[in-house]
Amino acid sequence: MSDASRRYRDGLMVATPRPMARTFKPRHRRLGSQRSEVYERLAPMFGLTEAGPVLDLDVVFAGRRPICVEIGSGNGDLSSSYAQAHPGTGLVAIDVHRPGIARLLADIDTVGFTNLRVVEGDALDFLDRLPDASVDEVWAFFPDPWPKNAQAHRRLVTPERIARIARVLTSGGSLRLATDVATYAAQMRRVLADDSRFMSVNDERPSWRIETHFEREGRERGRAAVDLCATRR
Repeated sequence: MSDASRRYRDGLMVATPRPMARTFKPRHRRLGSQRSEVYERLAPMFGLTEAGPVLDLDVVFAGRRPICVEIGSGNGDLSSSYAQAHPGTGLVAIDVHRPGIARLLADIDTVGFTNLRVVEGDALDFLDRLPDASVDEVWAFFPDPWPKNAQAHRRLVTPERIARIARVLTSGGSLRLATDVATYAAQMRRVLADDSRFMSVNDERPSWRIETHFEREGRERGRAAVDLCATRR
């Protein structure tokens, strides 16, 4: 069926819903043979699919608490560091780019920690698999800034998308954000301050948030990072 026939029915134009714009920029990079082997071997064991039935996180993490979710884990530096330092915490690292996921799986293979799960896909879609009030912390450090005015609607921190994140946070749970783009930091403050689901928003960089390669590049170019922590009512 052609696009034209889909848009018209009985001679009348029919509105078709437009999918929400993605918050990330697709990148396509191949894995080397060693990382490919690790990915194929460990993804079935430590990977969670983007879509599927609602998860029981107590089963996924064998009763570990608290549970943290990192949106946009990049090359995995922070998730790997945190998982090793906090073996009693369950951590879900989500990213759309396979090389970073494969690197995390390689770290699991090398170090042997068992409290980390990876998701290759859109974090917002994956959140639909989580029960209400099931996650203690959600992190989104340096999400794609989409600096042009025409791109701002694609940012992760908008009222509609933050509502989806707030649903899975426990009462007293934390949403941690960071950016080195001043206009995005202002937007983050505004969105969180206007959302009644959060009772406080503080400038707070956790001691465990290591400086990743991406953040270091920004700092060397003169961009200062801003950290925010919002607490769920």
